[in-house]
Amino acid sequence: MNNINIWKKGAMVLITMCLAISALAQDLTLNGTVLDENNQPLTGAGVMVKGTSNGEVTDLDGKFTIWLSKKGVDITVSYIGYKTYEFHYAGQDNIIIRLEPDTELLEEIVVVGYGTMKKSDLTGSVASVSSESIEGYKASSVAGALGGQIAGVQITQTDGTPGASININIRGVGTLNGDSSPLFIVDGFQVDNIDWLSNADIESIEVLKDASSAAIYGSRAANGVLMVTTKSGRDSKPTISYNGSASYRKLSKRLEVLSPYEFVKLQTEVNPDYAKTYFKEGNDENGVPYKYQSLEDYAGLKGVVWQDETFNPTWSQDHSVSIAGGSSDSQYSALFSHYDEEGIFKNSGFNKTTAKLRFKQKLWKNVTMEATVNYAQTNRRGAGTTADNGRFNMLAQILSARPTGGLKVSDAELLELAIDPEMEEEGESLAQVNPVKQTQSVTNTKRGEMWSGNVSLSWEIIKGLTFRTAATYNNTVTRTNVFYQNGSKEAHRNGKSPYGQSQFNRDVRWVNFNHLTWRQKIKKHSYDVMIGHEVSSKTTEYLLGQAMDFPFDNLETDNLGLGATPSKVASYYAGNSLLSFFARANYNYANRYLFTATMRADGSTVFSAKNKWGYFPSFSAAWRIDKENFMKNVRWISNLKLRAGWGTVGNDRIANYLSLDLYTPEKYGIGTNTVSVLTPKQLKNSNLKWEGSSTFNLGLDFGFLKDRISFSVDLFDKSTKDLLLAQQLAHATGFSTQMQNIGKIRNRGLEITFNSTNIDKKNFLWQTNFNISFIENKLESLADGTDYVQARSGFDSNFTANDYIAIVGQSLGLIYGYEWDGLYQADDFIVTPDGDYILKEGVVDNPGYTTGIKPGYVKYVDQDGNNKITTDDRTVIGNALPKWYGGITFSCFFLLWSGPQFHVPVQLRQRYLQRDTCICHPIKERTREHAGGSSRQMDSYQCQQHRACS
Repeated sequence: MNNINIWKKGAMVLITMCLAISALAQDLTLNGTVLDENNQPLTGAGVMVKGTSNGEVTDLDGKFTIWLSKKGVDITVSYIGYKTYEFHYAGQDNIIIRLEPDTELLEEIVVVGYGTMKKSDLTGSVASVSSESIEGYKASSVAGALGGQIAGVQITQTDGTPGASININIRGVGTLNGDSSPLFIVDGFQVDNIDWLSNADIESIEVLKDASSAAIYGSRAANGVLMVTTKSGRDSKPTISYNGSASYRKLSKRLEVLSPYEFVKLQTEVNPDYAKTYFKEGNDENGVPYKYQSLEDYAGLKGVVWQDETFNPTWSQDHSVSIAGGSSDSQYSALFSHYDEEGIFKNSGFNKTTAKLRFKQKLWKNVTMEATVNYAQTNRRGAGTTADNGRFNMLAQILSARPTGGLKVSDAELLELAIDPEMEEEGESLAQVNPVKQTQSVTNTKRGEMWSGNVSLSWEIIKGLTFRTAATYNNTVTRTNVFYQNGSKEAHRNGKSPYGQSQFNRDVRWVNFNHLTWRQKIKKHSYDVMIGHEVSSKTTEYLLGQAMDFPFDNLETDNLGLGATPSKVASYYAGNSLLSFFARANYNYANRYLFTATMRADGSTVFSAKNKWGYFPSFSAAWRIDKENFMKNVRWISNLKLRAGWGTVGNDRIANYLSLDLYTPEKYGIGTNTVSVLTPKQLKNSNLKWEGSSTFNLGLDFGFLKDRISFSVDLFDKSTKDLLLAQQLAHATGFSTQMQNIGKIRNRGLEITFNSTNIDKKNFLWQTNFNISFIENKLESLADGTDYVQARSGFDSNFTANDYIAIVGQSLGLIYGYEWDGLYQADDFIVTPDGDYILKEGVVDNPGYTTGIKPGYVKYVDQDGNNKITTDDRTVIGNALPKWYGGITFSCFFLLWSGPQFHVPVQLRQRYLQRDTCICHPIKERTREHAGGSSRQMDSYQCQQHRACS
């Protein structure tokens, strides 16, 4: 027992001594203040004990307090854009430290192909967007945050469905093959899109707009290059950051439709016999008074408001957590983010989860390794209001559904019935379904998972000579499920039997590039020369399975084997590879005269052997006028640079194997057996070659008052030739089309960008960005003897004619149809004693109305003057391409206290001037009028709304 007490007492004495020593070790404190060159406090400056992790950051007043264990240590003070200050601690206190600006670090660094350079050294047209401009915009895709922020870059979303794809056009449309998206580069590697990125992980986005800056990417850069740099670790103690937001969405206005009273009144006007469906005097067969005795009983009745039933207010939320830190030899960063958006339209939504781990390690004095692992998962639910097309489009169904069930069904029952009982009784085609039930009965999901790993190794062989090798592996898997449950119109048409399909896609891409860079400065001459090599490969595969006649719909596509009738099985595998060699040389004389030249050679497997290689040169130069001696006394001009450049880039975005003989399987019945045979699929073209795009760019950059006000003006002329198009063939060849190099497109334009720092105070920063772009697009030529080509948008499966046209000498995006000329009026007709309507002489006839024309029908302009509407009366009635677009963004940054910063961006955008154009096409009229619509269900014409330019 005594021994135990002795041990206890000894332990207590030892703990007390340790605590005392610890307290003594921390009794040294250093207080100080960090100021800038103007004696203003620097908030967030790092104060570190050299060689340790002991450090602090300055507060709002630039003050800091750091606890030290001993004297005789070295202290470093650092701040972004300033030279690091170092001093020896010998017991001093309350010191004042003034940091000097580092002009080299203050130079804005932008990312270019396979490297970085100072913005002041750029000779091409490169636009940059910082992380602050991206983080403040909460959207399902990073691309959505770019709208209106960059001159010459047009951002459009395909529809309002959560997670819908976004189209990006840089300096107009330069192709007719349907894919005008730019090349996407993330952290130096090509990706298919940037939808999987988190807004909180963006360090910067650069857009290479002209060919002189994009030619380093050769065959893939015809539509411009969008380069994304994500965040990485830094030399500091571990920093944990959280970024969160929530958004409330609600439709501010509903489209106007008929009230129950107006609807019933219209039905009685269309056909007096319809009145008994909605009101009757007296009692029913059970002696119960009819609910509606007259039309007036509908006055003030709300009925079924289908827009309220299908559009609901929703919330979206965005959360991200990151950690970053490290030392001079090792940096690390990690990010986890989650974005969740519920659609305003029922049964629709989107969520995205991303994660990233990156580290950078100096292996030896002159060798550094960097590695990144990315993961992203996206889930899209519902097809939104764009599901189906024409009058079966969900929005059309919502607007045309009748607002009251009348006498046969109550409004509550009408909401629960999948098919309007009026249609089922009359045996009509399902022109109208319950939009609520249709939405609930159709499963449309798309789940994607992306894994990627990047690794690079940099070796500084000697001073100025650096070798870098890098590789990436990217694996993207997507599964799309569509299932039509009982209650959907699709299942109703299938004998009221559910059916569905599941599609599996897998894309694998790997890339390796190696380049050697030599940098040297001799007096006023600076050289930067790079030579490199790249090899990449991409494979695509998919598997599709369909089945019909499910006994029940509980499992949906989880077990397609339950379907009694397997209707389709298909699979596909394809791949292509690219081998490249490239070089770039930059020359700088006295920071006044800048020259850049690049050359790239690409060999692609999508072309035949004799046209496999493409060569893409570029040249550019810049004159920094503000650095000339005669500008030294003009102090209010801080930047004045003239730029000019020319280059050629290419496009190989066509299907694989078009230069080869391909066969497609066909199935035939022979006796009681089914056999597969192969038939020619295409007419090969061994002469296919690269689609080339050449751009000339002339630019002028201004900066005033130390660049607090700056603007840039760019003029460009972009010409694309050897377009890869499907050429129509004579039927005698056995094929309808063949892919050929035909045609030429030209885009000319003017871009203006203005930036200003309106207020720059210690706790408040207000900046403005304005840009506007004017673009003239022209189709200059097609194949010999061809003046135009037509295309069908497919907005309505009932309308099979072409509704877009491309005419040589005019802009692309021309909408083609019949010109609206109002409605036929009563005074356009002579009414016979039998009540028939006969058009008066001179009034345009329309044979498309097979059952005759009546007042209220749509009238079209007779373009050829023969007094009849025929296909020859179609004309250009709109243009889907804007004449100009731009944006203005106000960004305000508040620093409320030392630590978290709150950014409040206010963005006002007008992307392009537009007007509404209604394309109307006469089609076969239905045999009778239908009482179940919210207006006259004549189907005498179909309209499509376009946002177009005059």
